Amino acid sequence: MLSKFKTNILLHLAGILIVVFAGAGVWNISHNWPLLLVLLAVLAGLLVSLYSLIAATNKKLAHFLLNIRYEDFEAGYSATQGEPSERELSSAFNLITDKFRSIRQQKEAQFQYLNAIVENVDTGLICFDENGRTVLMNRSLQQLLHKSYFRDKSTVQHFNSELHDALERIEPGEKKLVRLVINNQLLQLAVRKTILKTGDEVLHLFAIQNIHTELEGQELDAWQKLIRILTHEILNSVTPVVSLSETAHQMIRSETGYDADMLEKSIEAVWRRSKGLLHFTETYRRLTRIPQPVFEPSKPVEILERVLVLLSKELKESEMEVRRYFPAHEITVLLDPALMEQVFINLVKNALQAMQDTSSPCLTLAVTKDAAGRVEISVADNGPGIPDEVLSQIFVPFFTTKEEGSGIGLSLCRQIVHLHKGQIHVASAQDKGACFTVTL
Repeated sequence: MLSKFKTNILLHLAGILIVVFAGAGVWNISHNWPLLLVLLAVLAGLLVSLYSLIAATNKKLAHFLLNIRYEDFEAGYSATQGEPSERELSSAFNLITDKFRSIRQQKEAQFQYLNAIVENVDTGLICFDENGRTVLMNRSLQQLLHKSYFRDKSTVQHFNSELHDALERIEPGEKKLVRLVINNQLLQLAVRKTILKTGDEVLHLFAIQNIHTELEGQELDAWQKLIRILTHEILNSVTPVVSLSETAHQMIRSETGYDADMLEKSIEAVWRRSKGLLHFTETYRRLTRIPQPVFEPSKPVEILERVLVLLSKELKESEMEVRRYFPAHEITVLLDPALMEQVFINLVKNALQAMQDTSSPCLTLAVTKDAAGRVEISVADNGPGIPDEVLSQIFVPFFTTKEEGSGIGLSLCRQIVHLHKGQIHVASAQDKGACFTVTL
């Protein structure tokens, strides 16, 4: 026991004190040199014994601490030899060493587990330290880029400057799309950045995924939807024009004469449908000519308030209840206020139209921040909701369920939001309304 070690120390100190006091007494009383020499020899023996006791313990302690310093947990200490105090100390060292060994084994198992995950995920991962040196590069990224390793960021630049620029400019939590040509193959990469802090070290982790196939599929699907709508609209205009033109032509060439009134009506109908087709084409051209945003620090709450003022007449006539859920502190975002105001005018107007037959219409506006620090601006109504079969097509240009709608409002909103590097999505439930959320 450690208490025995203390007892030995105390006994040695007590013996030394007794010998010193005895020697002092002998010197003062009789000056008996032989006895003084004996006492000095005893004192020397006690000092040597005390030194040996302490030195042996210190040596064992130093050896134990050095093993911990260099993470050598394989050394063992004999708990069956030496003084009881030494055996107790050895047992304590063995217990601590076993604990460290167990912790290291757990860490190694966790490392192997995480390494297996990193190496087998489909997403490419690369991690750099603060000096730009590569810490990690997994197999998926090696296969994606056909590159075994990047020593540091400078080697990425030599490999592909566009990828290097994307890694340099991207902010934590942001997502960038990068188009690369590797081995004559087009890659469309989605890049995300995460900051990791391990002790005093800061690591920059990039997740890189090839979404070319997914984008191609979505693009093809979007084109098919657009072509169906364009074909439908054009056929609706061209078919009666062709039919009426043929009728007018037959009337003019008829030997029995023609009905001037009927001919005039036919030509007027052709004119109207041609004008409608021209309007449709002009609308499409306007949709493809959205100006580039002029960014400036703006407050989303102020933009929403301006929209409510612009539409105050419609809100009052429909007896609309407006609920505002705005943050107590001001939120500022870099955006184009004019373009973003147009987005929310369209969304609020859509909400008003959706609630035309709702008994107690309620418009809800909210501004919040998500877990990643992005600003979310939502416009919600309590109307009938959007049918499931329509929900996937509402952002397709010219798709509309309204009799007099152009079908470009929501498509225009999405294009403006994408120009702001943001996202717009909708959530809807039957008889519970719809909620459009813009994330910037």
